[in-house]
Amino acid sequence: MIYLNALRDRFPGMLPALAVALPAGALFDWLDTPIPWMVGPMVAVAAINLMGIRVHSIPYGRQLGQVILGSAVSLYFTPPVVAVLGANIGAIVLATVAAFVIGGLGAATLSKASGVDGKSAFFSSIPGGSMAMANLAQKYGAQVPPVAVTHSLRVCLVVIVVPFSLTYGGIPLDASPYTPKLPFDLPVLIIWLAAGFVVGEISERLHLHNGYMMMPIFMGAGLTITGVELSSVPSWMTDFAQLMFGLILGERYERAFFIKHKMFIPFAMINAVFILVASIAVALCLVWAFDLPIATMIIATAPGGLAEMAITAQALQVGVPMVIAFHLFRIVVVNMGTQFIYNAFTMLQRRFKGE
Repeated sequence: MIYLNALRDRFPGMLPALAVALPAGALFDWLDTPIPWMVGPMVAVAAINLMGIRVHSIPYGRQLGQVILGSAVSLYFTPPVVAVLGANIGAIVLATVAAFVIGGLGAATLSKASGVDGKSAFFSSIPGGSMAMANLAQKYGAQVPPVAVTHSLRVCLVVIVVPFSLTYGGIPLDASPYTPKLPFDLPVLIIWLAAGFVVGEISERLHLHNGYMMMPIFMGAGLTITGVELSSVPSWMTDFAQLMFGLILGERYERAFFIKHKMFIPFAMINAVFILVASIAVALCLVWAFDLPIATMIIATAPGGLAEMAITAQALQVGVPMVIAFHLFRIVVVNMGTQFIYNAFTMLQRRFKGE
């Protein structure tokens, strides 16, 4: 009933969204750009939203896209790949620590340059999930709009810059050591996706962030490691997942919201560029220290969302398990540890000021 009500309320805005998103995705696909079915719809939907034509994504579109993507990338987790991930746990931990350091520096710069309070700058700059950071910002009395704007701009910047730079920047795209080649088995796939959706729904009701994607990854990886042969996920399904993510990213660009906070936008963009550039620097350091593929490390350390970076790695066929491992570890630590690090940070600030 709730779903039907949501569908009825959003339906008038869904049609124009799809009317611009589908041709945009097809155009970007025809131009052979990276992740065309996410970038094209994102740009098109954001553009008409900013023109004042309010459009909406499809209800449960994010969840459907995450289940499909999680199921597709879980097939990469074979025993040899898992062994490689275990051997690189040091790099994963260092990348996560670096994310906090970069976020802290970004917060200090953003607060000083824009005049936004330190709390809001802190939660705006830590590269966790946008919803998780917005919730923590609200909990600690920070301003939610700057947090939402900064995360939205940064993810969109990353989604455009990283795959395009890797594709056209002359950076070697080392193929994944294991690309799953499984037969397409429709009954198996239907049961698998349905199970992933149900478990994802349960996990999110238990407040597990990104549950619709993480649970299918854990389920599929567990079965793959034990030798159970699942079905391949056809490319049109991952294109559909891209489309769902593109609609959601574009929907966040509300004209009234950006007009109200237009003075903050340049500072948020500078913050996003700083965090992206610093993250690329970390990737290069990890490449040098651990002899890891450069393209994989750039995606693995990029300050984007788990779903967006997973679909980028999957589309470019570079180091999918490594990218998932880096981002999963960071998500867990960021979402569990940000509030404690924030408390320690404010305590140190008070002691430094002699309060």
